[in-house]
Amino acid sequence: MIGICSEDPEYASGLMLALNRVSKGEIEAMVFSRPEALGTCLPVHEPDLLVMDVHTQKPEEEKMRDREIKEIYGIPVCRLTEEPSEDGIFKYQSVREICQELLSHVRRPGGVGSQCSSCIAVFSPLGRCGKTALARALAGKGETGGGLCVELEEYAERSVHSEVLYQIKQRTPDIYEAVVREQVMEDGTMVLHVSGMYSELRDVQAEDLKWLHGQLLQPGRYQRLVYDIGSASLSDLSGLMTFDRIYMPVLSDERSVRKVNLFRETLRERRMGELLMRILPVELPEDAVLREDARQILKCVEACA
Repeated sequence: MIGICSEDPEYASGLMLALNRVSKGEIEAMVFSRPEALGTCLPVHEPDLLVMDVHTQKPEEEKMRDREIKEIYGIPVCRLTEEPSEDGIFKYQSVREICQELLSHVRRPGGVGSQCSSCIAVFSPLGRCGKTALARALAGKGETGGGLCVELEEYAERSVHSEVLYQIKQRTPDIYEAVVREQVMEDGTMVLHVSGMYSELRDVQAEDLKWLHGQLLQPGRYQRLVYDIGSASLSDLSGLMTFDRIYMPVLSDERSVRKVNLFRETLRERRMGELLMRILPVELPEDAVLREDARQILKCVEACA
């Protein structure tokens, strides 16, 4: 969803209607009278991007101050400018061009819509929502050089005894060889169980994940990493920023919707609006999850992308 906030209500309403028409469902736009109104609408309405005015008639110092605002209530801000500018989107070009520019902000490299994601997280504040089934479907058939599902479940099997986490912390140069030794094939997907200890997983930091991504995604190794992350595995949610894309399985019952809204609100309060841009909610059919039907699960993902 994209929120439009303009001092010109006619322009804002016209842009909203035009974007909703020409985007063919890729953009859902809504109008806010002023930025402060966002606080009264959240978390019922949750824009992923806020589009605001930059007026040329303002003094130069005020315009510069406007451009320096990058997020409001944790929501990333994109500026509409009165003149063509590299600092924002020109208001008076065609609606189709505005639409494409807005989509490029949402689908920037590493963003939600990126089609070349090689490092993916599957994470949800909900339980029993199909998280592990989705992660394994995304990892695919995991031969060496293909996809790998990395399990970061806080309550995994206690029988897991892996040296991988220690080697990550030590930045061991032959970590790839250790991963290959410890990966296992489970139902057609190559899986790495990092640890069975909750306390060990909580010690994994963003810099550890970045380093591991770099080691495993080198040429001739894995083409794609999919991390199955338990809701309490990361002590710092900023670790999710190391992923190109985060799929979040959701459920449609009232309690689950409320939990997801509270989770999103928490990210905004912590000024992690950019992370929200990378999260793609996916509702999976219960029967597909129970049967671990990868084909049906991936169809749901494609429909939401």
